[in-house]
Amino acid sequence: MNRKHNLLLCISLFLLAGCNMGRELYNEPAPLITFDVPDGQYTVKTGQTLAIMPQISYDTGASYTWELDGITVGTDKYFTFSAQEPGTYFLTFKVTRPDITVSKQVRINVIRKAHPHIFLAVPVDGYSVLTGTSLTIRPIVENNENTEYLWKVNQVEVSRDSIYTFTSSYEGNYDVFFSAVNEDGADEILFRVNVADTLPGSGDTGTTDDPPLPSDKYYRPSNQESHAHWSAVLEYTPAPGQFINELETGGFSGENTREGSIRYAEKRLKEGLFVSLGAFGGYLVAGFDHSIVNDGGYNLQITGNAYENSSEPGIVWVMQDSNGNGLPDDTWYELKGSEHSNSSTRRNYAVTYFRPREPESPVHWIDNEGNTGTIDYLGSFHSQDSYYPLWIDRDYYTLTGTCLESCNYLSQSGSWISPPYGWGYADNNDQDLFRIADAVTPKGDPVEMGFIDFVKVQTGVQGKSAWLGEISTEICSISDYNLIK
Repeated sequence: MNRKHNLLLCISLFLLAGCNMGRELYNEPAPLITFDVPDGQYTVKTGQTLAIMPQISYDTGASYTWELDGITVGTDKYFTFSAQEPGTYFLTFKVTRPDITVSKQVRINVIRKAHPHIFLAVPVDGYSVLTGTSLTIRPIVENNENTEYLWKVNQVEVSRDSIYTFTSSYEGNYDVFFSAVNEDGADEILFRVNVADTLPGSGDTGTTDDPPLPSDKYYRPSNQESHAHWSAVLEYTPAPGQFINELETGGFSGENTREGSIRYAEKRLKEGLFVSLGAFGGYLVAGFDHSIVNDGGYNLQITGNAYENSSEPGIVWVMQDSNGNGLPDDTWYELKGSEHSNSSTRRNYAVTYFRPREPESPVHWIDNEGNTGTIDYLGSFHSQDSYYPLWIDRDYYTLTGTCLESCNYLSQSGSWISPPYGWGYADNNDQDLFRIADAVTPKGDPVEMGFIDFVKVQTGVQGKSAWLGEISTEICSISDYNLIK
């Protein structure tokens, strides 16, 4: 009996080991997948190919599957990935043996190719210089890492630096060529430098005399039908900024003409909503259905959306319609504020803003002191394609005005603080009253104005607060305070 029992047991074990119900027994561990990036993340540029070649152990008799967004895109051991649009892609690799399936996911970050982009504000007819004098040309080059430069004058190479100083002792017109090249592409620009012994308009004496004083001739008295608030927005030219073209908080709806932008500003102000002036120099001009009298006290009320430690000061300018044509084409006079005599306050400060070459890009700028910077693109907060005003059809534009020193800072608690200035600025904490009597000439001397007809508010700081973006004046109303007080 014992022999028979042992024989049956051996036969049973043999059959179990040999057949296993038609399946092969796997004594090796589960497949092990290893990619050549330790964190499982690849980065590739649009249009480029990425060869993904995982190392696989214990894959005898296995099949392979690559899935992108749940869709099978490959069945080979290796996979070649390419994408035309930037973004984040998740690719799942599966190794399947008859007894087990193992999968592992990788993340592929697709970024745009970083072509160099040249930004340079060249006058329509080219630069003009005197014979023997130097002209330093400082282009802004975006995506300038590992970029090579080339300058040519009349097709002759003259420099391989990023900045070039042109000079010639001979009169004539010179063609200047500049190129920037990196592994992703190239950009170039060709312009003219005109050299002469005398320059057009050089007969100007360069006088700094103040313009003619207001005439007080075309006074329009108020009456019972006059409105305390503005009657028309005459100009709206903001600097680039995070609320410009923005559909939600900014309230834009694709305005791409000057007339459309003015209608947008009027609609917002009528509804008591803010209108953003963008970064430094952006401005709005409003007119009234009557002249606003200067009685020596507060005559204007301009409200913004500032709150404690979030001041975005706007310079206020006033104009009298001295020629009586109903247009703001006479002389602007600044209303002085607390920073008027501060040595850090810059007058006739000018900033040129350049249209971005690609959507979702920062706006580059250069000022008249040679400083450069950007209006940062904050896509997670304001995702419109561009912060450059859609209705400005030029590739660059320049805004000029008075610039206050930016006093914003990062507090120990991690919050950005923009403390208010003393007095005299719009969107500056809860200060919203202004006096025509504070008007000054370009030299800073007081000017007597019996009345005014137009008001301009202009962003007065060039600064930004990291993730909060650029400092930009916002206004909600402009009123004749004489009809309110």
